[in-house]
Amino acid sequence: MDPLKLLEVLVEFNTVNDPDNGKMPDPPSIVDFVEGVLNGLGIKTRVLVSHGYRSVVGVVGSGEPRVLLLAHLDVVPFIRSEWKYDPLKLTIEGDLAYGRGALDDKGNVAAVLRALEDLVSIDRGGTVIAAFTTDEEVGGENGGARVVRDYLLSNGLRPSYVINADGHSMVIINRRRAVFNAKVRSRVEKAVVNGRRETIRFQLDYKVTPPYHAAYFIHGVDTHPVIALSQYLWLNDAYVISLRGGFVKSNVTPTWVEADVVKPCSDCPQQEVDVGGLTRLIMALFPLTRFVPRVKAQSVYGITATPNVYRVVGDYHEFVVNVRAMTDDAKAIEEAMNEALREDFQGIEVRVEGEGGGGGYLYTPRDSRLVKLASEVLNELGLEARVMEMAGASDARYFSPLGIETIDFGPIGGNEHGPNEYVSVKSLELTSRFYSLLVRRLISS
Repeated sequence: MDPLKLLEVLVEFNTVNDPDNGKMPDPPSIVDFVEGVLNGLGIKTRVLVSHGYRSVVGVVGSGEPRVLLLAHLDVVPFIRSEWKYDPLKLTIEGDLAYGRGALDDKGNVAAVLRALEDLVSIDRGGTVIAAFTTDEEVGGENGGARVVRDYLLSNGLRPSYVINADGHSMVIINRRRAVFNAKVRSRVEKAVVNGRRETIRFQLDYKVTPPYHAAYFIHGVDTHPVIALSQYLWLNDAYVISLRGGFVKSNVTPTWVEADVVKPCSDCPQQEVDVGGLTRLIMALFPLTRFVPRVKAQSVYGITATPNVYRVVGDYHEFVVNVRAMTDDAKAIEEAMNEALREDFQGIEVRVEGEGGGGGYLYTPRDSRLVKLASEVLNELGLEARVMEMAGASDARYFSPLGIETIDFGPIGGNEHGPNEYVSVKSLELTSRFYSLLVRRLISS
């Protein structure tokens, strides 16, 4: 199988996963396609269904060790006008292939399927398990990694190792933070003030790489448009009339926001504003994105909190703040956020949820067998073996807390979660060879 041809087919399936806006992935068709590929390789499959999501699991061989290859089929939403290319059609220019999911995570799916073509001929003891899910982009809890994990555990298929094909840059990812969503809201409270009306606009700004994926936003390096607006209100004593922006999803950083504001002045006309609700809520985001919770392990990325979704829910204004930290304790996150508001913003409600129930954070020691063998395989392929933490959360968090050695990996690419997402064509084949060689090494050595 040609992984590029597989990727071309996979990208054309519209698997945008955004249930808050009524957009569910198209699991019946893409899952059927992947299951057909697996069956064509002689792999027995089982489709798992939960909360409207489907996952497909295939098993080759028997006995221990058991190696799980995991990848996901769903993608984040896109704003078509921001793309140079059709996001639902793979466009190749030189070594780069553009399309939604090319890097996250359909390129990985194609690489795993190609690796399985080699792995079905394994004649040694051991089990190869492949699983493809459709709800990773909303946390993996509803019908994805959690359901796959529970199915494997209850059927005597507990993995010895997990290779989560949801990374990038061809590095061995052994650490990743857990992810939480904090819903922060305040009741609508209209008032009339004398002032001058203006429209203020802020753009996402960055110094090194575009942090379209919220996990890659770095405080002090990148400028979040909503946080910039919050600081503007602090410095200008302005009130907000209304807010709009490029709000897509909780783990997608908005590229712009625009607010109609009023700057008070005694001889100016009267203006209706939202003083107690929207104005105070936006101002509260400044301290909220700098809170300091208790954590269970250290991260090179520290703790990040990004307000990526704004909406009106009944009589309330609400932001969804995407929080990343090395802890599985949602209560600790909530307590620290409330403490950050205690002095100046009483009355604003904070409710924190883990994006994936039953998950945690990824941590596999550098001296583990899995990491050591993965490093050896990369060296055999003529590549530098780099082991590091990555910013984004992944479905690895459903397996790592069980003490299962787990890593994330993936091909070279860029613009993950953003416009013009791409993957390196050359790296797809190398990634596939990495999966095949690593699984063989884990089973035979």
